[in-house]
This record gives sequence, structure tokens and C-alpha cells, in this order.
Amino acid sequence: MRTTSVVSTVAAAVVALTFFDALPTAAAAKGGRAAVVRKVPSRSVQPRMHRPTMRSTNRSTFVKKGSAKSFKKGTATTFVKKSTIGSGTLNLRSLPRHKAVAGSALLKGRLVVPPNLKPKLTLTKAPSLKFRPRFAPFVQRHWTKAFVWIAIAGIGYLTIPELYYDSFYTCMSVDDPIFDDCAFILSYAALEEEEVVRVPMPAGAVYRYRARAAMTPTDCPSCRWDPFVERKWNQSYAWVKLPEIGNITVPDAYYERFYTYAGATPPNYPQACHVLEDAGATKEESAFERVTMPGDAQYRYEAVSAPTQECKSCTLEPFVERKWNHEYVWVQIPQAGNVTVPEDYYDRFYGYASAEPPNYAAACKVLVEAAAADTVMTTSLDTSTDQQ
Repeated sequence: MRTTSVVSTVAAAVVALTFFDALPTAAAAKGGRAAVVRKVPSRSVQPRMHRPTMRSTNRSTFVKKGSAKSFKKGTATTFVKKSTIGSGTLNLRSLPRHKAVAGSALLKGRLVVPPNLKPKLTLTKAPSLKFRPRFAPFVQRHWTKAFVWIAIAGIGYLTIPELYYDSFYTCMSVDDPIFDDCAFILSYAALEEEEVVRVPMPAGAVYRYRARAAMTPTDCPSCRWDPFVERKWNQSYAWVKLPEIGNITVPDAYYERFYTYAGATPPNYPQACHVLEDAGATKEESAFERVTMPGDAQYRYEAVSAPTQECKSCTLEPFVERKWNHEYVWVQIPQAGNVTVPEDYYDRFYGYASAEPPNYAAACKVLVEAAAADTVMTTSLDTSTDQQ
């Protein structure tokens, strides 16, 4: 009896295995997807990524950065007094918080939100989800110099260096903020404040990409107003008067963006000029022609202060042989040197650097953004809240 039971059990197991083995074959016969064995690519053909180490670094290898000249700086006494932007109310107690963590020489922890905090600026209009990671490095960030607290719905409490507050306020205090520019202002502030650790390229390292074109200082020239004085456009446009510059023509389709910067307090003329450059870069506006302002024409806007020539320049020098706290690869840029690029940012960097012609200014901004996030002990925006 026992032998019969064992034989029955074995027979049942054989039938079950036959049934399951037949499933892929039956599925293939009916047009289903057959199992395919994929060969894992060899890592030996991929350029080696450098993994960060937390070893102590000799302070003598630090390179102190110079003063920032890319944005107009102000003082605390010149700050705009406006404290709330947008409509509606914002419950400050429900804003996202990051718990404070211990920092090191390379990584910085989050600050504890002061009790009964009254932010210098409150933005009730939350940025879209795609912009929130850009602001994550500045949530409760510690700065070595004086800074102020602001509150942004959907993001939390941000800290802004006082020297960059005027520029940040100009960018943010509009009905439709340009969040890309706002985030870059803070990223550049972080880059100017930090100390760069250099590391020579290892002998066995392989370049992930070798650029052909060299990066020159003319990649980001000062925006000139001359091409837009009494310019005739192939679309409807308005007249704007700028002191010491003359009568500027602005296409109606670009006017709101232009006025966002030119009409701000204080005016952000470099960005306003770049808006006109974007308008003139289209194929429809390739031809340049002057036109005299008609006698019955009226100014749509008359500025009070005169523009000054400024350049929002971004150079690759801070990223030459730079040591990152995350995995990075090596890229060779002629006349710049061996640039290191974090693995997570490489695709975006390569998209700009390998374009025809190369857009090194935009590629540089990608690295500025990466540098701001590299010194913060966080990987994503924390949506938890702590009640005071």
C-alpha cells in the first residue's frame, strides 16, 4: 500500500512538471510572447565610473572660488518689502519639512526650521512637479554667509543668501515665475560659496565623451541692445523706451516675458535682453531691418533706469578634475580640460555639449545644478510634515 502511494505521488509530480513545461510552448503556438534569454553586456566595454569615498581630504587641495558677477547683488537694506505673492492663503505649518541631519566637510545637513518662523517671502502658487527637484537642495539649506527664510507651497522652507535675494525676488515675484531661472540663481550661489576638491584623472580612466569644439569666453557674451533698437519684426510688435538705449521694439508674443524682467523691481535687464535674443533667433526673423518709430505710435512701457551690460556667464573651470560625492565620468573639452560629470546628469550634459553647434552655456548650467545638489544629504524632496 505504501509503495502504491509513493508511485502515485511521483506520477502526479511528473504530470505537473509536464503541464508547466508545456505552457511556454502552448503560448508560443497561440502567438504569445516566448521567453528570450538576453545576454548581459560586459561592463569591460563601458567607461569606468568613479565612486565617491568618504575619506578625509587634505584642505590644501581646496580651491577657493572668486566673487560672483553673474547676478546683480544687493544688500538687506534694499530688499523689497513685499511678503506675500499670489492669491489665497497658505498654512505654513503644513509645508514640507526635512529633519536635521549631521553634516561633514563634504556633505551638509538640513537646518531645523526656527520656531514661530515668519518667512521673508511666501509664495502660495506651487511650482509644477517637474521643478520641485530643482529646489530640493535649498530646502532648509545651510549657508556660510547671511541668509533669509522663504516659504513656497508644495516645496517647503527655503533659505536664500542675502546677496542673491534681490535677484531671486525679481525672478519669483511675478504672476508666472520662470522657475528654471529662479533655481539657477540659487544653484550659482551655492557654487560660488563652496570649496572645490580637485582630483587628477587616473591613468586607467577612459573618457566617456571627447568634444571637438573648444569652449571660449564668447559662448556667453553680454547681451547687446543694439540689434533691437528700432528693429522691424515680421510680426506685430510694441515700442518700449529704455533710458540711454533708445526705442526698443518687442514682439507682442514675447512682450509678457520681456516685461516680467524689464518691469521688475529692480529690473533684470540681462534676462529681458535674452528674451529678445530668443525672439530674433527664429527663422522668420533672420533678416534684420531698421524702422523709424511712427509719430502717432505710443510706448507700451517706459523704463525708469538704464540697463547696464552684464553677462550671466557660466564657465567649466569649477568642474575641471572636480571630485564629486556621487559617481562621475570624465569628459574632455578642448581648451577647458578634463571635466567630470555626475553619472545622473550626464545625459542632459551630453545633449547640450554634443549639439551642433555645442551649447556649452546650457551644459555648464547642468553642472551648476549638479554641484548645488552634490553637497546636500538628500536624494529626493521629502513630503513629510512636522507640526510645531
